[in-house]
Amino acid sequence: MGVFYKMSLRQRIWLAFILIVSVVILATGVLAYHIASGVSEQNALRLSQDTLNKTSQALDEKLRNIKTSVFSMMMNMDYRRAVGLEASSDFQNYYTHLSALQSVFVQLRLVEPLIDSILVETPDGQYYENSQIAIPRQSFYATPLYEQVKTLNAEHVELWVGGHQDPFYNDPDEMISFVTEGAMNQVSKNRYVVANVKVSELRKYINRYIGWNQGRFMLLTAGGDPVFAEDGAQFPGFSRDEAVREALLRDAGNFDYSSGGETYSVNYRRLDSAKDWVLFSVLPKSGLLERLGNLKWVILGFMLACLLVSGLIARFLTRLLLRPLTRLQAVIRRVEQSDLTVRFDSPYQDEISQVGSRFNRMLDEINRLFREVKEAETEKRRSELKAMQAQIDPHFLYNTLNTIYWKSQLQEHEHVQHMVLSLSRLFQLGLNKGREQTTLANEIAHVTQYLDIQRQCYASLFDYRIEVDEAVERQRPILKILLQPLVENSILHGFRNRKDGGFIRIGIDVHGDGGLALEVEDNGEGFDAAPPEEGQEPSGYALHNVRKRLGLEYGDEAELRVRSEPGVRTVITMIIPARRDWREAG
Repeated sequence: MGVFYKMSLRQRIWLAFILIVSVVILATGVLAYHIASGVSEQNALRLSQDTLNKTSQALDEKLRNIKTSVFSMMMNMDYRRAVGLEASSDFQNYYTHLSALQSVFVQLRLVEPLIDSILVETPDGQYYENSQIAIPRQSFYATPLYEQVKTLNAEHVELWVGGHQDPFYNDPDEMISFVTEGAMNQVSKNRYVVANVKVSELRKYINRYIGWNQGRFMLLTAGGDPVFAEDGAQFPGFSRDEAVREALLRDAGNFDYSSGGETYSVNYRRLDSAKDWVLFSVLPKSGLLERLGNLKWVILGFMLACLLVSGLIARFLTRLLLRPLTRLQAVIRRVEQSDLTVRFDSPYQDEISQVGSRFNRMLDEINRLFREVKEAETEKRRSELKAMQAQIDPHFLYNTLNTIYWKSQLQEHEHVQHMVLSLSRLFQLGLNKGREQTTLANEIAHVTQYLDIQRQCYASLFDYRIEVDEAVERQRPILKILLQPLVENSILHGFRNRKDGGFIRIGIDVHGDGGLALEVEDNGEGFDAAPPEEGQEPSGYALHNVRKRLGLEYGDEAELRVRSEPGVRTVITMIIPARRDWREAG
């Protein structure tokens, strides 16, 4: 189940589709095979029954022809004289009659080729074919055939005797004998005719006529004895089976028979020419369904082909059905990569498209909220920076006014006038009519006024120099009040333990492709310029203020670099990018 949970939605839909199709195909295949096997078995049983009927009809016809041929022979005058049915018969002329009967015997065999030999038994002597090798002095009355005839209680004897060794002729083949009375009247009794048929020839006739190619057939007497002796060895105990014993009492039917681990379908039919004989066809059921083996593989192959085609169709349909969801997934991935401009678009009008439309509206709302938050954050930062500037200005103003006061007390009116004018010009340039952007020239003038005022406040504390590269465009726009906080930081912190000898250098050069590099260097005490730990701001309130303003105005392209050697010098460099969509100009 864990593997199922790890599958993608496409895989789960594909698997569900395949499972449903597989169940349907499997059920259809099993049902088709079951129906086909049932129909095939019924057809095979019907074919077996039809084959048995044709076989019994052929056998009946052949036995009937043998009987008819014998009865026709009995109408011949030579035959009638030989057996004493004519007034002119002379029993003393035995050899004359025997010779006359040879042509009758030959004619009989021509009429019915299956008759192998013929014997006519009378109380006055035997008549047989001279062409056959007879067993000497073998009387019909001394054979088991005669014993069977005596057990019959019928007006006219007609007896079919199953496979046995011929007692009259020296022939090793198994024979079937037809025994009947030699005359059809009560006056001439104890005259018999025996017609012998080879079992092998009768089998050939049946096989040739029917074309039997599967299963076996058995011919049993009413007592359960095999007519063909060899049949008894094929299925030992067959005649003793209860179903067989019951079948021998009926005219026709079918039943199942088991032997040696095999189940057989048995059909049977009583012969009309030999009422005591019942013909059985014994067909293994595995043979009945032999053709179903090929059908099974055909159905299995068809099922596999259907599964393969269904898998391909399921893959295509799954891809087609999930195409809107795939598109929505791609849109969500781009949103995860902070691309809020992307939108979901689909020609479908399904539930996924409705979700996509709502997702688009959500993105619009997120963009609107982002703009509002960004504007609010920008306004907040501007307010914070203005508050920072408001905190710096009173400190500087306090020192300046205090200096002006003491200079006026000392009657240094010229210095007082110069400081007042410088302070006025400083405020004018710093306010810049309320605009954040000024020109580079005004920024230089602003820091110059500040340095002049500070030199008046801290006499002989420091000196300064401003170096501007000739390639620098002095009228280019720049964020106001960038240099003054850094200069103030040098005076208040770098020179706090000095009384004289301080020096501040301001350098302005072109950086990169049209950018600016503003550098403030002093020879003050310096500080540890190692990078601050996470969550801490760089040392100095002024540095923090300038860094914030640069990031807000110029983004990540702006830089603030600090290099300091304690007791030697401190260098602070601001990098302002060249390409900027200036909102204000000085």
